[in-house]
Amino acid sequence: MEFNQQILAAIVNELGREDLILSRAPGRINLIGEHTDYNQGLVFPAAINKYFYFGIKPNGSSYVNAKALDLNEVCSIDLNDMSKTGMLWADYLVGVLLQFKQRGVALKGFDCALSSEVPVGSGMSSSAALDCGFIVGLNKLYDANLDNWEIVQLSSASNNQFLGIKSGILDQFASVFGKPDHAMMMNCANHKFEYAPIDQSEYSWLLINTCVKHSHLTSGYNDRVDECLRGLESLKVKFPDISSISDIKNVNDLDDVHFENQRIRDRVSYIIEENTRVITFEKALKESDVDACGQLLYQSHDGLSNKYEVSCNELDFLVALFEDDPSVKGSRMMGGGFGGCTINLVKTKEISMVQEKAKEAYLEKFGIQPEFYALKISDGAGLVFDE
Repeated sequence: MEFNQQILAAIVNELGREDLILSRAPGRINLIGEHTDYNQGLVFPAAINKYFYFGIKPNGSSYVNAKALDLNEVCSIDLNDMSKTGMLWADYLVGVLLQFKQRGVALKGFDCALSSEVPVGSGMSSSAALDCGFIVGLNKLYDANLDNWEIVQLSSASNNQFLGIKSGILDQFASVFGKPDHAMMMNCANHKFEYAPIDQSEYSWLLINTCVKHSHLTSGYNDRVDECLRGLESLKVKFPDISSISDIKNVNDLDDVHFENQRIRDRVSYIIEENTRVITFEKALKESDVDACGQLLYQSHDGLSNKYEVSCNELDFLVALFEDDPSVKGSRMMGGGFGGCTINLVKTKEISMVQEKAKEAYLEKFGIQPEFYALKISDGAGLVFDE
């Protein structure tokens, strides 16, 4: 298990080593199954070797004094009067603390330093890594005895209730349950999941960051959640016993359903089709059918761009750039959308060539220098043992 010694040294320098709790949680990639999580559908994420680190040290007061080392910003939180701070990173901390309080945990003050390797706004879910890394540290500090699913649910509740982000549990699940060299196929309706081995020798997962930033609070993310709920209401007229769009397994079942407009129908049909793609992708992965996996990635992007409308020109350009390139088996936008990264299934020995091609073309088209992340699939959230 490898740790970022530079970050750990910075945290220790800020807080001192005595009584210090160190924790971390990874960002994630999602191989396929996008926007299906809040529709109780299927997802296929994996934790990555980029982490959000926390140092927590009790201070004997009723205040939390937190410092974001990367931003050089500080915040003091009164545990007896918690409210929004005006700083998004600090609001994530407040939301989590409120959840601990609602669960009957007796809060006590501490000093906190945090620093991250997970790029913000890239679709690698730095926010879930922030949440889960913080919760793991508090779980130790407060002897709360939360299990992994409780950590996931606490983070999700904080996002939904305090921050107003209507997200599902995909990001937190991947961050907490990650396992080296394995992705995870999960049914968000019942939380059943299984690990799927990922061979990263001949082919690798390369992220290309458009460097177009997005936030779920200001993008159309919440709009998509609302549109799916409206689509579900229309479905219930014909299928009164269903509880989510994902209960519908075949798009042909939509033929006699009256939706309020074509846009809502497209949102619904995308979710149904994406769930099917996840199942097919898992089968192709088990059979080592790389070509089939790649085509499913392209199909997923087409649905995200044209039916779900969460892509953007920069993402579409990068995906189209490699459609006829044998070095790249498949590509799609990843994450909430409206910016962030494409995820690409690339021949390992040709990663450098792919990066150079993307860099030259993207810079010429948009005047932006893209960023690249050749990632390892890694382990999930936990305490850090500083060696």
